[in-house]
Amino acid sequence: MRGAMRTLIALTVLCLTAACGPTIGDACTLAAECGTGATCINRDFTPGGYCSLSCTLGNDATCPAGSTCIKDALGKNAPGCMRTCRQATDCRSSAYVCQFAKDSTKTVCIGPAGI
Repeated sequence: MRGAMRTLIALTVLCLTAACGPTIGDACTLAAECGTGATCINRDFTPGGYCSLSCTLGNDATCPAGSTCIKDALGKNAPGCMRTCRQATDCRSSAYVCQFAKDSTKTVCIGPAGI
């Protein structure tokens, strides 16, 4: 019975962690670290890299929950999803601030210099 319980607990933990994956705003150096179809932004305003997805500007439904579509996030004329926030502590590290970015009405986690 003990062995079966340990196996069940191990499988539960494995299933829960497998369902979790990289999210918008996670640190990265390569796109492969961000999951299928995602990209890694490595620019001045994304210290330590930033997992993102391309999106349709003006349509936040093209970004996962907890993120918004920001103009030029992936490059010139290339919008990308960025993590939304209410305060700096919502961001992954002290290298990020919570501020408005490029034509956005929402605050996002971004490097202090902004986009």
